[in-house]
Amino acid sequence: MDTVALVTDSSACLEEERTSVPMEVVPIVIHLPDGDVRGDGPDAAGRVYEALRHHESVKSSAPTAVEYVKAIEDTDADAVVVITPATEFTTMYRNATLAADLSDRPVAVVDSRTAAAAHGLVVERLARAAESGGSVDDVVQAAEDASARAALVAVLESLEDIRRSGRGPVAALGLARYLGVRPVFRLRLGTVERLGVPRSPQTALDRVAREARARGVEEASRRVVFHAADPRRASDLQRRLGIPKATEFSPSMGIHTGPGVVGIAWLAPEPSPL
Repeated sequence: MDTVALVTDSSACLEEERTSVPMEVVPIVIHLPDGDVRGDGPDAAGRVYEALRHHESVKSSAPTAVEYVKAIEDTDADAVVVITPATEFTTMYRNATLAADLSDRPVAVVDSRTAAAAHGLVVERLARAAESGGSVDDVVQAAEDASARAALVAVLESLEDIRRSGRGPVAALGLARYLGVRPVFRLRLGTVERLGVPRSPQTALDRVAREARARGVEEASRRVVFHAADPRRASDLQRRLGIPKATEFSPSMGIHTGPGVVGIAWLAPEPSPL
């Protein structure tokens, strides 16, 4: 039976304890005024958010095709599945596809159609499929299934960092900043949908919890609360939804949103067989 290895990236919010499946994590490199840091580095979050608080320039570089090729060739598996965040948010899928063409090893590249903690849940589902002895086709099928069921709802503490990153309409962002609102948004199937603009932190968490419940989080097969340097509010959301698990939001994503992001990612239940 052929063995399957996985390749993903450091935005995936993966837990330290992983499966026995070979997995390579290619780094997103974050460029700070005092030097570069890997997006999954132990000091990345502290350095990134400190720089943002001081209004310093913070940028990032997605893994290159060369880095993906190295990750693919570094595995001892017979075949490799590469899983990337949604193409709408990054060049990683394009770079990984180019790497697959350059590699002599059988490689499948899958777009998870999501990002951050939800992307991590899709990666975990792939790992379980590979660990159970699934073929490349089985693992890809598991990826596509999990991607279709992945959802994320979160709230931003402010719009200042998105405004600085140039990832939103200037007029709307300026008005939202003036009003002091905290946008609640949904990420699903490669699209970001604004769900509301509460003005207080508690009202914002109420909205996140309500939107998640309305979309089936309580019946989800996998779910995790995440936060960017705000464990207190993450704990509050965990209590509201009865979720024991929380993880840190990837700093490579946090450079666009700033600290204070709190949300919930989940995989909707698999359909019951007929």
